Amino acid sequence: MDDNNNIEFHEIEEVLTISSEKTCLQDRNFINLDWENEYQPGLTFKNCTILNSNFINANLEGLRFENCKIFNCDFTSAKIKNGVFENSIFYDKNKQKGCDFNSADLKHAEFHCCNISMCNFESADVFQITIDSCLAQGCNFKQANFVNVVSQNVLFSSACLIKSDFRHSNFEGVYLVKCDLSESKFLSTIFSRANLEEANLTSTDFAPSLYDGLTIFKADFRNAEIRNIDVRKLDFSGVKILEWQQQAFMENLGIIVYSNDTNK
Repeated sequence: MDDNNNIEFHEIEEVLTISSEKTCLQDRNFINLDWENEYQPGLTFKNCTILNSNFINANLEGLRFENCKIFNCDFTSAKIKNGVFENSIFYDKNKQKGCDFNSADLKHAEFHCCNISMCNFESADVFQITIDSCLAQGCNFKQANFVNVVSQNVLFSSACLIKSDFRHSNFEGVYLVKCDLSESKFLSTIFSRANLEEANLTSTDFAPSLYDGLTIFKADFRNAEIRNIDVRKLDFSGVKILEWQQQAFMENLGIIVYSNDTNK
């Protein structure tokens, strides 16, 4: 994934609509698209750049971005169910700004090898989302909905947030019970009032900055680096760790651990 933000437009296009017969666009540059409330499902963009564009409340189900750069775009309340995004950049490094997916429908969406840093997913519907091998620093997932409600008393969550860097991101109030978060980095991350019961956190780097009200009952932390946590403030009942991790937990409690053959 190329993070180079230096873009030279040989041709800049301002487009309001795209012909329904042409669903795949390649090697093109777009600026100031105004697709608010537009119905444009099933589109594929390959090797394209999209700048300063408005997709608020648009129907973009099945949208695909492959090797694209998408800067300063607003997808608030857009319908992007089943979207697939590969090797694409949603973060403008020069402006230190991501794209806005506030309240968007991203159910079953997939992000693979993308840079989604500083993107806003607050209150988005992200049930069964996949974020795999992505740079996702400073993202806002506050109150994002990872849950499918089956009935008034039955709900379950599903998400795959793996092998990605979520440092400085906000997961306040999320419900990620039994979700796969393995091999990701959660450094200086906010997990206030989050529920990670039975979540797969194996081989993660887990060092949240805020974790008041965090639930980790029966979470799997085997082979994880767990730091900056006062274990006395959380219920570690049923949490899984490996033998080598015991010493760090004991030291966190102020207990000095010696090997069996150590002399006085």
